[in-house]
Amino acid sequence: MRALRLSAPVLLVVAAVGVALADKPKPAAAEFTDDTKLLDDFTKKLGELVKADKGMKPADLKAAVGEKKTAKVTPAKLNDKPLSPEEVGERVRAGVFLFGSVVGDKENGFDQGRMATAWAATADGVLVTNWHVFDAIEDDEHYGAMAADGTVYPLVEVLAVDKAADVAVVKIAAKGLTPLPLADKPAKVGAWVGVLGHPGDRYYTFTQGHVSRYSTYTEDDDTVTRWMSITADYAYGSSGSPVVDRFGNVVGMAALTENIDYPDDGGAADKAVRKRMVRRAVKLRDDDKKKEAAPPPVPSALQMVVKLTVPAADVRAVLQSK
Repeated sequence: MRALRLSAPVLLVVAAVGVALADKPKPAAAEFTDDTKLLDDFTKKLGELVKADKGMKPADLKAAVGEKKTAKVTPAKLNDKPLSPEEVGERVRAGVFLFGSVVGDKENGFDQGRMATAWAATADGVLVTNWHVFDAIEDDEHYGAMAADGTVYPLVEVLAVDKAADVAVVKIAAKGLTPLPLADKPAKVGAWVGVLGHPGDRYYTFTQGHVSRYSTYTEDDDTVTRWMSITADYAYGSSGSPVVDRFGNVVGMAALTENIDYPDDGGAADKAVRKRMVRRAVKLRDDDKKKEAAPPPVPSALQMVVKLTVPAADVRAVLQSK
């Protein structure tokens, strides 16, 4: 009888442990991105939209981005609750798009065009990206955007353009998007930031760093531009990527990188080369001519890559310019 008295509680404990284990939630599985499939899907779906005569015609788009335009867009309400990096990445993902183009026509089909990034400013389809994403549009180049869930939308309107600020505000045929709030004050030097974008066909890559400085730059045409430098990594394909703070608010937008090379002659370095972060992986016709005329490559003496982003204040000025 004693044995029975001892074994009964043991069985109850085992049963209770079994229930507890069964109730314990399983850890969420990691999301694995198939970059090749994602790009193929974007190209195919956007091509189908073009065949159905959805979206802006290349000639109309070229004219629309060629001159300064203004708009009045109300940004989403700011977030005021601090988040962990994991929470920031998860929250921002729904508002980030693969933004780019296909090149071709209905008869011959469509190839990949240029690839960049954009982010939603409103729920009804307003996206923000860099102006240079539209530089030198091909006569048969058509633009659209793919959401994180794989839905592809055609570009239907250009709302605002500011070439000097490197900001373009466009509209896609979409509703119910997750807008990212735009900060109303600058992030301080040293503040944590995250960047979510598509560097080098590594779609939805999230990197972290800090604000390193604010600076001005005199362009070749004597225009003075303003930049926020950060230490979070990004590369070509990241043009238009949102730079967010620990609340998930947009404090900047990825635009350029600047290589700092060691001066071989021991003197002052030449003006650093600034590279746009749009990916142009297709047969854009002028590229072959440029390659033929290009000088032979110089051995790298790279010491540092500076990441230059459009400050939130400059984005806000374009969004609220009326």
